Amino acid sequence: MLPAALQSAMKRPSRPLVLAVLAAISPLALDGCTSTVGVARTALEPSGAERPGLGTIEVLIFQTDEDRHANRLAGTPVLSEIHRVESGGDTLVGRSMSAGWFLSDLPEGEYRVSVARQITPEGDVAPLREPVRKSFDVVPSRKTTLRIVLTKPPSDWAVLGVFLAATALSFALSAATDGRVPPIPPEILVGAVVLVAAAARPGGPVPTAADVFPAPGSVVAARKVTVNFLVGVPLAADGFDPDAILALGTLSGELPGAVAWQAEDQLLRFTPARDFTPGETVTVTLDLEKVRAAAGRSGEGKVSTWFRVAK
Repeated sequence: MLPAALQSAMKRPSRPLVLAVLAAISPLALDGCTSTVGVARTALEPSGAERPGLGTIEVLIFQTDEDRHANRLAGTPVLSEIHRVESGGDTLVGRSMSAGWFLSDLPEGEYRVSVARQITPEGDVAPLREPVRKSFDVVPSRKTTLRIVLTKPPSDWAVLGVFLAATALSFALSAATDGRVPPIPPEILVGAVVLVAAAARPGGPVPTAADVFPAPGSVVAARKVTVNFLVGVPLAADGFDPDAILALGTLSGELPGAVAWQAEDQLLRFTPARDFTPGETVTVTLDLEKVRAAAGRSGEGKVSTWFRVAK
């Protein structure tokens, strides 16, 4: 038999009781459902080129915990950033869409890694279900390795926690419908990304392309893939010509398409207007002279990638 006080509380739940129950079980509901970041430090091996008193960051991104144990990096590009945390505000020091990359010659201090989006096999930029955001320290003469797991399977406690959370919420809303508890206010329902920053040159920074998807020499299964060039600096509002990117297929010839700038991720994207031909090789070239940084300077040279379309 339940104590009389508990029986009474269940019949006429108070708002503090409902919030207390939700607060108590929310860690269970979140356990096992979020991304994880492991931080490890090792001594830098002397190479003769290192600068004393500085450190290095290595970023390794895995899709699942099983991939991490097998040392198998994520199979599609992941947009990640490293910021230095300072009193006057954070400073971007590196950005990449590679699942494995590093920064060197960094002063000691507090830094933060952020991972929020991933590029799909079709070239689309998709938000991660659980974005990564973690602060860590860089130590002089040490390499700080970040092992990031994007998808962590739910544990038994997580399943139980979600069930209890749903039950408690249903209980509270049902009581509110009967007029015994005011509805839960929306403010308590709280919801919770390049390359190394380009060095400034006289007259302002110059656009560069540090990475590209699909990678040179890769094989794509999709019949239509959006090609993404990761640009090192922000572009002007009219920072590219419509013909800045040229796509040629060995069987299709010139492939028409649209060029677009995704400022948030510093991606210059080419979306073909028609499907590729199975078995052909596609070469996509970015003319940096047709790309302009926010300060007005154009880039230099061209950057290309090529990939084969699976039959």
